[in-house]
Amino acid sequence: MFRAELVKLKRSTTWLIALVLPLLAVTTGTINLASNPDTLDAGWASFTSQVTLFYGLLFFSIGIGLLAATAWRMEHRGTNWNLLLTTTRRPMRLVLAKIAVIAVPVAFMQLVLVAGTLISGALVLRLDGAIPWQFALVGAISVIAALPLIAIQSLLSMLMKSFAAPVAICLLGCVVGVATVTSVALRPLSYLLPQAINTRALNLGSTAIAGSGGLTAGDALPLLCTALVLAAVAVMFALGAIRAVKLR
Repeated sequence: MFRAELVKLKRSTTWLIALVLPLLAVTTGTINLASNPDTLDAGWASFTSQVTLFYGLLFFSIGIGLLAATAWRMEHRGTNWNLLLTTTRRPMRLVLAKIAVIAVPVAFMQLVLVAGTLISGALVLRLDGAIPWQFALVGAISVIAALPLIAIQSLLSMLMKSFAAPVAICLLGCVVGVATVTSVALRPLSYLLPQAINTRALNLGSTAIAGSGGLTAGDALPLLCTALVLAAVAVMFALGAIRAVKLR
């Protein structure tokens, strides 16, 4: 089933989404640093923080919402949805296949972000000092941290025929997520909201957001464990939703 979902992926606009959003983040980060060399004078630390700031707050999560909606769009056309409901294959395979196939372009987004940042910093901005290869580790961590949002957006896109509605809900979650990571009082909620988890993961070791944590096991492991638990809960909800729809 995963292979069949990958074939559908080739015929969609997912790769364009996965390419444009991280390149937009790299471009804006490059322009911001080039325009404010006196203020942003910490070299690679300033540059990576500028790249991940708006990307972590908005672009990355919205990209996941768009990718999930695109992955389910074909199922809501014609009779594809009815065929899925009547299939003899286990619902778990369908749910996990969709999550896995959405995770592929999400990982590609992170690859573009990391490669674009390192190339722009070295060749365009000509930043001094060693290239921060630990930024690649942040990119990898953020893919795992994105699993809850992938699972939830896949569930929403499965239940809603509208392409825009799940993306709008994701955008609302981003707005709430900004509040949870920037407010000391609401910060505990940033471990429960998928969009906020994405922001925290992408800003590990960053100076852009206060209290984002360092790139250490003590800060990364609780975030990743929470992400895996929330992803598992979302998968259970998706299984229950499919079974409920089949029983109608």
